[in-house]
Amino acid sequence: MGKYKLTYFNGPGRAEVIRLLFSAAKVEFEDHRFGFEQWPTIKQEMPFNQVPVLYIDGTPLCESGAIFRYLATEFGMNGANSLQAAYIEMVHGVLHDVYSKVPYMENDAKVKKEKTTEVHQEHILPALKKIEKKFSESKRQFLVGDKLSYADLKLMNSLILTEERAPEILPQLPNLCALRDRVRNLDGVKQYLASRPISKM
Repeated sequence: MGKYKLTYFNGPGRAEVIRLLFSAAKVEFEDHRFGFEQWPTIKQEMPFNQVPVLYIDGTPLCESGAIFRYLATEFGMNGANSLQAAYIEMVHGVLHDVYSKVPYMENDAKVKKEKTTEVHQEHILPALKKIEKKFSESKRQFLVGDKLSYADLKLMNSLILTEERAPEILPQLPNLCALRDRVRNLDGVKQYLASRPISKM
């Protein structure tokens, strides 16, 4: 297995599923984080002037989706076949789409709270309720198949954010919350969550 270095801002964003994959797989990597003030310099060093970038034995791999699908496949967290892999990507995509509407960069605290609540009620909760229904009917321990996938890691991380910013919706999602708790208590994931920097976004 190669030597890994992940370059991204000092925050979750598009790199957090990647970090969680490494943690769940218990694979060592260099977590290179930097501040916004360093971005103009670092940007010029990136192959496509954007992050995240994963260096594999010094060779860069760009685009978050390419990175986490590659790692998930390497670590056995991308389904048992191509159809499962497609459903894992589907779940991740749905979660990414609705959570990307959260106003992470809003500076006005009151406006940020109001908009975050609105996004949860109008976009996030309807999507999560549909996933909750399907997951409940499946009687499975994981979202797709019978093994942990990056869809489960994405869900866990998303629900932790909801836990912090719109906890009032969580009682409507008992099975997803139970999955969240199982995943965040996995060896490797648990230690990473306890030590990761607190995001100010």
